Amino acid sequence: MREPKAMREIHEIREKIYEERKGLSDKEFLNEIHKSSEELIKKHNLKLRRIENKPREAV
Repeated sequence: MREPKAMREIHEIREKIYEERKGLSDKEFLNEIHKSSEELIKKHNLKLRRIENKPREAV
């Protein structure tokens, strides 16, 4: 069965993101997510309220 073009593009994008982030620590990974979300919010002029999480203790 042939994979649709849109699905193939999604897989390529996800693979690229994985390769960029696979060596990051949890803290670095979260910082990347926060940075990306801030860029998205600014780019699209979104009016979102950020909820700050309390730091969790290691289990």
